[in-house]
Amino acid sequence: MSGLYALLKRLYDLNYPPHAPEKRPDALRFGILGAARIAPNALITPAISHADVVVSAVASRDRVKAEAYAKKHLIAKVYAGTGCYQSLIDDIDIDVVYIALPNGLHFEWTMHALNQGKHVLVEKPMADTAAEVRYLVDLAASKGLVLLEAIHHTFHPSTQRVKEIIDSGELGKVTHISGDFGVPVQADSLLFLKDDIRYNYDLGGGSVMDLGVYPLSAIRHFMGSEPVKVSSATAVGHALDPSRIDRAMTAKLVFPSSVEADLYTDFAMPGWGPLQILPRSFRVSVHIQLERGEIEFYNYILPHVFHSITVKPRDGPQRVEKVYSFKHGFGKDWWSTYRYQLEAFVDKVRGRTPQTWPPAEEPVLQMQWVESLYSAAEMPIRPVSAAFSRLA
Repeated sequence: MSGLYALLKRLYDLNYPPHAPEKRPDALRFGILGAARIAPNALITPAISHADVVVSAVASRDRVKAEAYAKKHLIAKVYAGTGCYQSLIDDIDIDVVYIALPNGLHFEWTMHALNQGKHVLVEKPMADTAAEVRYLVDLAASKGLVLLEAIHHTFHPSTQRVKEIIDSGELGKVTHISGDFGVPVQADSLLFLKDDIRYNYDLGGGSVMDLGVYPLSAIRHFMGSEPVKVSSATAVGHALDPSRIDRAMTAKLVFPSSVEADLYTDFAMPGWGPLQILPRSFRVSVHIQLERGEIEFYNYILPHVFHSITVKPRDGPQRVEKVYSFKHGFGKDWWSTYRYQLEAFVDKVRGRTPQTWPPAEEPVLQMQWVESLYSAAEMPIRPVSAAFSRLA
């Protein structure tokens, strides 16, 4: 019962943070581009418990939507209609721009925000092509601004604990790794709209561009090195655009020393059985095989809700670890991956050393491998944006 109580309390505290400190007079003021469904979890709720973060403005082309969103989330300023994104970026009272727009708009508005001297937290992927990501990373560096792609799970102590076990050598070297993120077909209608932007090629749609960035980043993170190649990849086309949009992707990557990795992602996994009518559960695990055992990391995507790290030594007893905060006292057991990410982002902006921070090249390498997956599956990589084309 204590486990159930801890789960329920953590879920409550995630949505209603028990500690809402008084905001600093000079708190960083965030503006949101896009009245997106992800923003409450990714920024608005985590900001409540951070004394140095205030969500000050939201911009949406739909005024009714923008005003309702602002009212619901207690956001003081609303920008709406034509030119609303640029108006928010031009606001001298905004320090940081959080970009929650469709993938195909990430490059343009990240570029505009950086050029206006704003720090940027942008939803993954940072842009639709590696060339665009390279431009943004270089632009941020040239201006001394913080730019972060919101691949949030690496900031959580559970992810870092798994990496710690691997790096300790307790189970020897990695011999194989697999990463999954699959949504059962019975749940896709609850998570995605019928005409969802995720299915639009021109807006950077596709399973690998959305769900697939998680297993790809996790595999690369836990391996601690870059793949040598994508040895095979097979895509299942989405019914709305089967030749360009992947509903699902299965791929095999090869790392140094011939270590293989399997990646799986799917917007709508069919059911079990000959008629495919029996329901499936979500596939949200990373499985790591090592010389002297294995590790199963369940729910690496949202470990703050619940997760398990099952360690199975070949010679010795199995154990299960659950890690919600760091041993040295940093963080709270109810902090989400997004809250840990926000803490690191603010530390970086303020000139402090974050608890963890990705290498500058990380988003470039990530997108290069996304492109390699599409090429291996004989699907087109996502198109460059008009804004990037105009720079040529």
